[in-house]
Amino acid sequence: MESKKRKKINLTPANVLTAACIVLLLIIAATGFYIVDGTEQAVVTRFGKYTKTLSPGLNFVIPFVDQVYKVPVKTVQKEEFGFRTARSSERSEYQNSILSESSMLTGDLNIINVEWVIQYKIVDPKAWLFNVEEDQRNKTVRDISKSVVNSLVGDRAIMDIISLDRDSIAVLAQEKMNEKYKQIGLGISVSSVQLQNIVPPHEVQAAFEDV
Repeated sequence: MESKKRKKINLTPANVLTAACIVLLLIIAATGFYIVDGTEQAVVTRFGKYTKTLSPGLNFVIPFVDQVYKVPVKTVQKEEFGFRTARSSERSEYQNSILSESSMLTGDLNIINVEWVIQYKIVDPKAWLFNVEEDQRNKTVRDISKSVVNSLVGDRAIMDIISLDRDSIAVLAQEKMNEKYKQIGLGISVSSVQLQNIVPPHEVQAAFEDV
């Protein structure tokens, strides 16, 4: 039997160009479409410069040129001051009395230990990513929060802080923190400030409880 003759592929410049275009389109289709989760927004840079912010859903970016950074804008983030949650469960465990954060001077020159929690969300992904260095973001959030609470405690007498002014301190702290975060363009908004334990130092706590 005569062997079948193999059909020769005619590699003309036009055929090569067509094949290259098909491969390129397949690569773009596979890598150019980007899905943003419903809890996120995504910031796009092109050659290191901000281009746009992507909303949740299917989006298109230029492969190998655009860089995408996911930002969890729907996630409520938390910072604890004066204590830490060592284990979160039905019976949570805490590390209390971190005095470097909680110990403060009151307006009537007494020492008091204040523990509090802030909750916040990222509201401007571009500002969050580019206005403060990544390794400084958490420190900036904490430094401003501590500065605000220290200032409010320093304007009040110790007995007012423990009783009458507790709620007003939390409200004012939220307002002042948001003002300062907005001034530096951090891109976050504090949704709540919750004061936890507010107690005098252990050495004089019994005397204050008697009062």
